[in-house]
Amino acid sequence: MKNERIVIIDALRGFALFLIIIIHYVEHLELFKDPEVNFVFSNAFDKDVLDTVFLLISGKAYSIFALLFGLSLFIQIDNKAKIGKDYLSTFAWRMVVLLVIGFFHSLIYRGDILHIYALLSFPVLLVYNLKTKYLWTIAIVLVLQISMVYSFIQSIANPNYEYTPLLKNYFDEGNEIYASGNFWEVVKYNLWKGRQSVWSWSIENGRHLQLLALFIVGILLGRNHTFHDVETNRKGFIKVLVISAVLYTLLSVVNYGFQNSGLADIQKQFINTFLSSLTNLTITSILVTLFCLIYIKVKKAHVFGLLAAYGKLSLTNYMFQAIFGVVFFYGFGLAMYKYLGSTWSVILGILIFIVQAFASVYWNKRYYYGPVEWLWRCLTNLDFSIPFKRSHVEK
Repeated sequence: MKNERIVIIDALRGFALFLIIIIHYVEHLELFKDPEVNFVFSNAFDKDVLDTVFLLISGKAYSIFALLFGLSLFIQIDNKAKIGKDYLSTFAWRMVVLLVIGFFHSLIYRGDILHIYALLSFPVLLVYNLKTKYLWTIAIVLVLQISMVYSFIQSIANPNYEYTPLLKNYFDEGNEIYASGNFWEVVKYNLWKGRQSVWSWSIENGRHLQLLALFIVGILLGRNHTFHDVETNRKGFIKVLVISAVLYTLLSVVNYGFQNSGLADIQKQFINTFLSSLTNLTITSILVTLFCLIYIKVKKAHVFGLLAAYGKLSLTNYMFQAIFGVVFFYGFGLAMYKYLGSTWSVILGILIFIVQAFASVYWNKRYYYGPVEWLWRCLTNLDFSIPFKRSHVEK
């Protein structure tokens, strides 16, 4: 039962990373410029592909990853608790190490999530030991985006209300630097202006609150042993799938009504941002439950083995595909943003995933950890004698 749980968690993590690759490459690693030349595929077809990717993946891939981050947090702390060890303080140090790793990664790729997850993990650790009912309450309050709702009410009460972002963003400047700047100009921009832009966007769109909620829900799924025996929970997955699909439909209809109402533009914007964050959660729920139900049906399928192998090296694979993408698309590298539209970018993302997945199978048979995972573990334990290479190749 333990092995099965690990397989589906790793496979689900691999699935989330696959989705992240697709959205990364369609966005050209946040270099938002139309290609100068578009081979084979028409601009109209490219737009349809882009819209589909954003509908199904944007905001959902990271949500699944965040959910699993909270679940992993629980598993590690709970496993130590079973042998009488308090792992909270060690896990906090583990997050400090992840913050450092993520910071250096963010100097190359502005959209790094590692440093964000590390920072947001600390308030979650503070409430980790609360009773389940209190954690559910906190998660629901976070999902309701109280600050965004308050701003919406302010815009109704004051006809002259103007929203002032807490932080300034520099996305336009970054776009030009990514397209034509050298490597050190990219690093310099990402060091401060890139960080500020990411956090500004996250705050304005409520992403930080949503991530905190998903971390907590991941902990709660761990407490509920949701992935211990997925076959036992099959009816629960179906129930959640149906509820999520109904909620998605209702939220979409409500949002459509508001967007075609006589409200002011700023009010429509607040409503769209708020309801979009909720619809993203419903689609995330649909994707996770569908994945689990398919796994239950055909768990011996080779694709789940590939996804699990990929998920076991999640940190290494995540950083590699991002760094490769930056070199591939940015101006200081191959500048392929000029030649690949959305469709070709999706195809490239799929190819990169396939290569990484088979490489992960090969690597896992010969090594205990991925390179970055091993470094993270060593720095967490302040012990570099942790075995890295297996004494024999696993079958």
